[in-house]
This record gives sequence, structure tokens and C-alpha cells, in this order.
Amino acid sequence: MAWYNPHQGLITNYMMIEQNISRPEELLSWRDCEPKFQPIHLQAYRNEYKDGDYDYLFSLRSGKNPLENLVFDEDVTKLVCGNSKASCATIRKQLFKLMNDWWCANPERHSSKAKEQDKACQNLQ
Repeated sequence: MAWYNPHQGLITNYMMIEQNISRPEELLSWRDCEPKFQPIHLQAYRNEYKDGDYDYLFSLRSGKNPLENLVFDEDVTKLVCGNSKASCATIRKQLFKLMNDWWCANPERHSSKAKEQDKACQNLQ
């Protein structure tokens, strides 16, 4: 997958996915945000680790305040704010589909650890 398990002690300058996509109250605040905060972009940057492995951290962001070192940037305003009655689960499912589609379409961006996991999964099938 193109995201990671939540790490409570991990500190970053950016909001991480478990803070603004996985938590319903955060996702609802994006769904109901005022027009001055739009457009809304789903963005990701590559987070390097000292062990040579890395992850891509995704975040919903105001398009006026983009992340640095972007590897993924898509306008999701219509998806997030287009239906004020949409449930968090519905919005989250569509956002995860965008992330997974990008992940699957860009195998050259996978870390060596991710490539090993992909091989292991294929061997199980």
C-alpha cells in the first residue's frame, strides 16, 4: 500500500494521513471547509529513513499551501467537498483508491523493502 501504519512517536512538519484522512472528525472538517480554504489537494512527499527505506506520506492540503518535495499532487476538491452528505467512509475509500492507483502505476518509486513485500505477496497467490 502507499501509506503506512500510524506511528504515535513519529514527528513531521506535515499532517500525516492518520491525522487528516483516517480520523472521521478531521475528514469531516475538510468536507465542510469554507471556500477560502479551497482548492483541496491530496499530496504526498517521500519520507526518507536512516535505514535506506522510505514511505510516501499523504495529506489533504489547501492547494494554496503545497507541500515541498511533492511526488503526488491531485486536486480532490470536488471529491471531498462536492457532496456535503457523503460519509467519511465513502470519501476515504475514494481517496485510498487514488493513492493505490498511483502506487500501482509507479513501481519505480517502490523502496527495496516494498519490492520485497510485493514479491512475497505474489508468491502467496
